[in-house]
Amino acid sequence: MTQSFRRTPKDYQGTKTTTHKVSDVLPHVLSKIGEVYQDRPDLILASWPDVIGSQLASMTQAISFNEGVLTVKVKNSTLYSLLSQNDKPKILANLRMKFPKVKIYNIIFRLG
Repeated sequence: MTQSFRRTPKDYQGTKTTTHKVSDVLPHVLSKIGEVYQDRPDLILASWPDVIGSQLASMTQAISFNEGVLTVKVKNSTLYSLLSQNDKPKILANLRMKFPKVKIYNIIFRLG
């Protein structure tokens, strides 16, 4: 005859269930992930396609992020001039909004 034993959780002092619903835990977990994401400047490179958009992501590549300057490789000269002359302030604003804890000073576009 075998008996099954239920383990009592550490510091448990009541009769309530010890499990949590995913819907209760998920917002907390996602907010923590967001905080980690904002504290790591190297993740700016990984999020570049989200910032620039899917249409331009295939023609650009974020290469490096050093001392607040993001360097982006651009495939052709037409796109280079459009991004550097027209869209640069908008892209900088999007990056600063997405990563408020990271100091982003400039974007340098390079042909390549």
